[in-house]
Amino acid sequence: MAWDILQIQQDNTLSCSQKLDKIQNLIQNNGHSPHRGLHYVSDIFEDCVQQEHAKSLETAYLISEEANILANSDLGRGLDAIGTHDINTVNQFTRQKIQDQDLKKAHYLAPFIPHLYRGQENEMASQMPDWYNTCSYFFFRALNRTIECYLEDRASKGDFDTELQVIQTELEDIAKNEGLDPTDAYQGRHKHDRLLKISLLLDDLEWDSKNTANYNKIKQNLSHYPNLEHLLTHNKPGIPTLRDHNQHPLTNLLRQEQDPNENPKTVQKLTYYSHCLKPIAANGQSNDPLGTLRKKLLGRPEYDSTIAEIEVISALRREFRTPNVDIEKQAPNGKQPDVHINTSSKTIWGEITIPRPQTTYQVTRRYSLGTNPQDTDYWPKKSHLQKQILNKVESQIQPVKEDTGDLTMLVIKNEDSKVDKDTFQNYILGRLGLAIPDDPDAEPVVVRGETGLEYDDIKDYLDILVLFDTQNDLSSPPYIEGQVANLTDIDPTIIDQLVDAFNADKLTPS
Repeated sequence: MAWDILQIQQDNTLSCSQKLDKIQNLIQNNGHSPHRGLHYVSDIFEDCVQQEHAKSLETAYLISEEANILANSDLGRGLDAIGTHDINTVNQFTRQKIQDQDLKKAHYLAPFIPHLYRGQENEMASQMPDWYNTCSYFFFRALNRTIECYLEDRASKGDFDTELQVIQTELEDIAKNEGLDPTDAYQGRHKHDRLLKISLLLDDLEWDSKNTANYNKIKQNLSHYPNLEHLLTHNKPGIPTLRDHNQHPLTNLLRQEQDPNENPKTVQKLTYYSHCLKPIAANGQSNDPLGTLRKKLLGRPEYDSTIAEIEVISALRREFRTPNVDIEKQAPNGKQPDVHINTSSKTIWGEITIPRPQTTYQVTRRYSLGTNPQDTDYWPKKSHLQKQILNKVESQIQPVKEDTGDLTMLVIKNEDSKVDKDTFQNYILGRLGLAIPDDPDAEPVVVRGETGLEYDDIKDYLDILVLFDTQNDLSSPPYIEGQVANLTDIDPTIIDQLVDAFNADKLTPS
């Protein structure tokens, strides 16, 4: 098919109208994507857009409709030319396609929007309210595709901050008209990354357009989880705080039907949260900072990190017994590490962290080349994992170690696109590789390279390093699994207790 398109493109006896007719006939007769010929179609669009603008636009739509393809970079160049030549016709064409709210038409057209309006963001912004009011499905699909395209191009073509600001401003106005607070989506989340801010606000607006939260129902559903309810209603009701957010993870969970048969994953997750809070909210020590935990759990930016903290406290208190595990106890230097553990022989001060994912993961749920935390080209000095550890060691753990001489521990929660088990193991033990002996008859030898611990004297201040993850199946224990690294020859009894607490493998660097 690509050869056929090339012949059409190079046939100088054909007028632009005839070339586009032949492309349309070819697509309709074959009914599949001309993957290797789209750059020739782009050439035709660029050559013919002045003489046959409307027909070029119709041909592009037909390609998507008949072949169900995406507007990839090969076709994107031609779409750029169509949009640049006559954006008013593009506006009219788009309006005509979405006015009857036909989801199929919206589906086929939306992927073209990033290219048709590239470089004309003011024009795109002027159309956004009409798109939103006419066909919200098209609006969200088109905007999502737009930010994905910007994300793909950002590494090579800049951050597009000026262009994105126009889109963000219009999106904020639409959100405000719907009664949403645009700043709620931005709090604590890459405040200077405009692309991510647009993505988060778009998620809020889409969630709001599809779901009307019944807060009386949410309050009723919360009563199914007594420990969670106890913490959230500590001193004052939690529902008014949840109302302050456009979208809060707990609102999303609690608005659903609390029926294990209809929503097993939702019920399991909330049941697990209530389980984790049992040694804190219901049977914890009298000096537990319930007010602080409640505030952080109800604060949208701190939600994920607070859940991680609650999971760790629960695991430690069940293993070391509640009276021996303090939450945010003040250290002699005035700092307040997340946990403080008294064992029969040693005292441990611990910090808990959950690294922020990359923008690419938050926007498109995928890694970006070059900044992938698993990318071995960046191992180990520039690894994502080491940066997380060094930041915590320097800001929190080192001062406590210097002032107390006690054991120190850092617990990292594993999340997609952040840190995985293999990366953690390679960091502790050294990355596996093959050594090729000089003797041509000798077999390759498996060796381990240097560990990430060799850099920046991490072991001078950090004694225990833990990675854990929440299991996908929360129907029964163990709810978490992890890895515990003994960095400085700690008492094996303490390490074994931590291994049990986190359902973990034991790692000991050589």
